[in-house]
This record gives sequence, structure tokens and C-alpha cells, in this order.
Amino acid sequence: GSVRGPSAANGIVGLKPTIGLLSRDGIIPLALSFDTAGPLARHVYDLAVSLDVMAGVDRADPATRDARGKIPKTYTSALKAGSLKGARIGVARSFMGQDAGTDIVMESALATLRGLGAEVVDVPFPDFLLQSRGPMFRAVMPSEFKAQIGGYLATLKPGFPRTFEDVVRLSNDPATKFLAPEKAFALTYTAKEALAMDDPVYLAAINEGMPFVRATITALMTRNKLDAIVYPTSPRPAVLIAGVAPTSVSATNFANLTGFPDLSIPAGMTPGGLPVTISFFGPAWSEAKLLGYGYDFEQATKAWVLPKYTPALASDVLSAR
Repeated sequence: GSVRGPSAANGIVGLKPTIGLLSRDGIIPLALSFDTAGPLARHVYDLAVSLDVMAGVDRADPATRDARGKIPKTYTSALKAGSLKGARIGVARSFMGQDAGTDIVMESALATLRGLGAEVVDVPFPDFLLQSRGPMFRAVMPSEFKAQIGGYLATLKPGFPRTFEDVVRLSNDPATKFLAPEKAFALTYTAKEALAMDDPVYLAAINEGMPFVRATITALMTRNKLDAIVYPTSPRPAVLIAGVAPTSVSATNFANLTGFPDLSIPAGMTPGGLPVTISFFGPAWSEAKLLGYGYDFEQATKAWVLPKYTPALASDVLSAR
């Protein structure tokens, strides 16, 4: 969610690419089964240009071998008006109905898709698929973080933590003035409870569970003849930093569990003046197609809005001198 969360909260474009399209070398790992970088930008064209620079095969990240032969010369060639005409788009309504303002924007976005010539159909997510997300993450993410963070720390210069145990100890040491006690507790809990990467439960999640989710999502798309699935990136608008976020359920986790790409596009503003983004979720290596859909939608809606409190920068002002 490190790409799509900020994208939704700020009302900008963001892309979580297919796992393997971008190298993760140098990125602090949370869980390499899910981790990837991704560009954020004001507009789709800016994002496509950024992706041209970022995508590629890197010997330092074996996952990128799968990207060989799947990267176009430039993603900007996919940015064409009319891209949505004739596309069959599924709507994941299982992730709507959590905030009235967000739903108003989403219904307007769906009407726009239809107006642009897309065939829009509802696609219910089966309950067994919805129920699979939590257990899968709880089995995989803590285990991989505990094991993989050490590999990253070992590359750092002297003076930094060298092991996961160092991170746990330092975060719980009052002398370090670590400002997130809930995260310090979580690190301690992970140290004690995370499964080893040879644990049968972890191996079942990696070898059986995640392929099952990937196959089910693929079957949903194939059976319904879908080019992409859309849903509100965040089913609720952003909350105050000091506020308590209400419980919400989003489809973003399915892009993580499958490794498939997910493109977030500004769709409009809630009645309260907060941005809503719509996600275009597609099969592996469909970034170019998703960018085409996003571009067509963006050009039709012009939904991006400069936040009213954004200050003017000196570099934005033309001078006669």
C-alpha cells in the first residue's frame, strides 16, 4: 500500500506494478513476496515517463528476470484517447458501500467509463477469497520481515543496526527516544511469534495459498472476460492524522497477494472536499493497457485537483526580470 495509499490520500496517480517489473535492490524489505516500488505522479503521462526509466531487468533482483521481453519501448505509446472503448471492465462492489461520499464519486466514475465505450459489469468476489487475505498476510509478512530485514541491514555501514534483534532492542530502549511505542511492541511481538521460513504453515501459504489466490483472481477475469477490475482504491476518504480511522476493507491486498499491477487514478472529490481515486487492477504485465485506460479516464474527467492549502512556490511564479 505504500504507493496506492498515498495516491488515494493525496488524489494523485500511483502504480503498483507487477512484481518483477521494477528492481527491489536497495529497498528495505517488508516481505519480498509482496514488496515492490512504484511511481507516483500528478498525471498519467508523468507516471508513464517515470515507469520507462524505472522498469528493467536487474541481476541484483532475480524477480526481474520475468520482465525480460515484457517491457515496451515506452509506456507513453499506450496513452491514447479511446483506449476504454470496447473494454470489458468488472466492478468489485464488494469493496464499496463503506462511505457514501466515496460511493458517489465511484458511481460517477462508472458512468464515465460507460460513456467512454467500456462495458461495465459487476463482479462479486467469492466469500472464500475475501476470507483468505488476513490469514495469508499473517502467515507470510511477519515471517519474511523477520528473516529478510537482516539481509538488508548487513549491507549498511558501521553504526547502524546489523540484525533484526538490534532493531527490536533499539526500538524498545528509552534512550533512543523511539516515538512509536505501538511499533516497538509490534517488533517485539514479531520477534517472538513470527513463523520460521521453513515452518509448514508459512510454506503452505507461499506454495499453496498465494497461487490459489492468483488462480482465483485469474479465473474471475477469464470467466467474466474482463480486461480489468475497478474499485475505490480506498473505500473511505483520508482521516485526520490525529483521528481514529474507521475499519475499511479494500481490494488493494489482492494486488499484493497476486503480484498483479494496480493503477490508481484521481476520480473526484467527496462532498467534504477529499479526494477519491479509482483503481484499475489487471493481470500480470498489463501495465501498458491499464495506463491506456487510466489516461482515457483522466482526459475525460480532469479530476485532479490542486489542494487548496498548497502554497505557491517561488519556482512556479514567472518573473519579468
